[in-house]
Amino acid sequence: MKKIVTFGEIMLRLSPEDGYRLFQGGVMKTCFGGSEANVAALCAQLGVRASFVTKLPEGPAGDGAVRFLSGFGVDVSHIVRGGDRLGIYYYEKGAGQRPARCVYDRAGSAFSQAAAEEFDAAEIFDGADAFHLSGITPALSAAMPDICVDLCKEAKARGMTVSYDLNHRTKLWSEQCNRAASERILPYVDIFISNMYQANEVFDLGVDTSSEEKACISISRELAKRYGNKTVALTVRKTLSADVNGFYGMICDGEDVHFSRKYETGIVDRVGSGDAFDGALLASLMKGADNASAVEFAAAAAILKHSIEGDAAYLLEDEIIALAEGTDGRVQR
Repeated sequence: MKKIVTFGEIMLRLSPEDGYRLFQGGVMKTCFGGSEANVAALCAQLGVRASFVTKLPEGPAGDGAVRFLSGFGVDVSHIVRGGDRLGIYYYEKGAGQRPARCVYDRAGSAFSQAAAEEFDAAEIFDGADAFHLSGITPALSAAMPDICVDLCKEAKARGMTVSYDLNHRTKLWSEQCNRAASERILPYVDIFISNMYQANEVFDLGVDTSSEEKACISISRELAKRYGNKTVALTVRKTLSADVNGFYGMICDGEDVHFSRKYETGIVDRVGSGDAFDGALLASLMKGADNASAVEFAAAAAILKHSIEGDAAYLLEDEIIALAEGTDGRVQR
């Protein structure tokens, strides 16, 4: 069985009840989430051995995060313990034309205070086939870009497949800072993943996005040319309202381009849908699927995540395949 290692921060998420504004009153719902943790959780559910690497504080909050990950079958043996606190983010769901919003309370988190010497790459990558991280991770401290680059170098030296999701977060850093850090990481990346619009903006590509499919092809080929990425996968999201989105994906491997079917979906919780795309795509490719099948599977996983409360995608492989093959939302009896 193939093995993937993911590296990043897991946080505690606090959300008011549906329809309530942040701090309006009432109950705050809790769950754990974080991009790379979500990817590991889905990969583990899809038959790929997954290991998540982070730093967590001692105590109930860190223990809860470990139990959460273990519940998916994710290997937590390389999680470093220490530091003062677990990062938190508050998430207010949108409705109608009122957009969702995130408020971060992650400064001084255990992971953001982590040092390079706390992560033993030889142990972390023992027996691993792939390594995944996102552009959120290098944004979290001055030391983190160097840690990310060093881990990518070690992964490549071991012949592993390295994947990277741009995952630009405007509340963490500017497009210029993201580009500077990403350009240090991308030479080691085999599979680059991004939202089409974010890639165009962060890397200042200047591609006309009025024709989305043409833009996807132009952006993917330009990124591959600049940074030597073997495969570029892009997603396209159209926000019709906070309750309804359009979504599809594409993958480009040299001249070979494949688009998934286009979806329009209602939303229970859209957070983590991009991570579901990543996890399903990587798991599918690691299990030997061709690009066309992998991107169809990934888009279906992302769509299904919109129907699931919380950050993580609780999904079965069979239901992803069923949607990818064209089933609808009728009751299964």
